[in-house]
Amino acid sequence: MKSLSYIFALLLIVLYSCKEEDHPYVGYIVIDRAVVEAAGGSATMTAQTDLSDPIQLEVDQFGAEWCSVSVNGKQITVTATEANPSSEEFRTATVNVRCGTRVTTFTVLQKHIGQEYLEFDWSKFSATGSDVQAGDGGGYPSLFKEDRTNFWHSQYSPATPNPHWLLIDMQKELPVSMVRIARRYYAANGNNYPTVKTMEVYAGINKDDLTLVGGFTFALPWTAPDGTIVNGNSPKVPPYEDVIFNVPVTARYVKLIITETNNTTGVCQVAYFKAFEKI
Repeated sequence: MKSLSYIFALLLIVLYSCKEEDHPYVGYIVIDRAVVEAAGGSATMTAQTDLSDPIQLEVDQFGAEWCSVSVNGKQITVTATEANPSSEEFRTATVNVRCGTRVTTFTVLQKHIGQEYLEFDWSKFSATGSDVQAGDGGGYPSLFKEDRTNFWHSQYSPATPNPHWLLIDMQKELPVSMVRIARRYYAANGNNYPTVKTMEVYAGINKDDLTLVGGFTFALPWTAPDGTIVNGNSPKVPPYEDVIFNVPVTARYVKLIITETNNTTGVCQVAYFKAFEKI
């Protein structure tokens, strides 16, 4: 009993010796990501802070010589001092921020030529669905891989008719403006599989109360841009469909409902799912 009393007394001493002044409040500072155009130019943000100390900025110069920053009070201006020559790759710089004893960072993103959307990280996305063919294509995890030779395949043994659905959980609420639905690819002959004829896209915060936000129809026969009439699998079929929302939707869940297929059996595939924000 004496040993227990001694230990308890020590705990009390430790707890009461941790005074509030040992961990002083250092305030907060929040700065949003800055986005600048591919051609160059500037963007200005307002730092959200309760600190009165002057804000100090420094660009992490590793690979970011194209970016400069300045500050006037709480107004922060970032400038792309040169154009981004790429038509495929955006570039980023990290800005280190000090205000009093508070230290933080924010990101500057310079678009690539023609860029309107930025893909969300899909590394934590997951999916479930109405059905899946085990052992064919890779199942639900394939929806979050670039390789289109891996894919979700509807169940065909035994046969499962339309509709089919896939529920994507993005794990957190995101401002989604576009989703990309990719088609299965067969490397041996370069064919893309247009098995999905009509898809409806729903999105929202509550998986049991989602709103229709878009969709697409790709019906066969289809006329390719070069005038070729396509009646089935073909390299001329586009590798993916972009579904652009009329307005951004805050969503954690996206549901894809395949209501029609370009065959009589209901068989279909989806290679991957991507979600994007508008920038």
